[in-house]
Amino acid sequence: MCNLTQGIVEDAVNDTTEKIILSMNEDGIKVEQIARITKKTVEEVEEIIKKNEPVMV
Repeated sequence: MCNLTQGIVEDAVNDTTEKIILSMNEDGIKVEQIARITKKTVEEVEEIIKKNEPVMV
């Protein structure tokens, strides 16, 4: 697989993982459980959740 294709595949996987993390968070699943299921650290999961929180203006 060429580097461009590899990068596209990795971006798609990361985007899908992020959507799954956000969905599980919305369903009330604890951050620790999300981290274990997705094989991410608690800090990574918290960062994804925080990055996608709506901003109040």
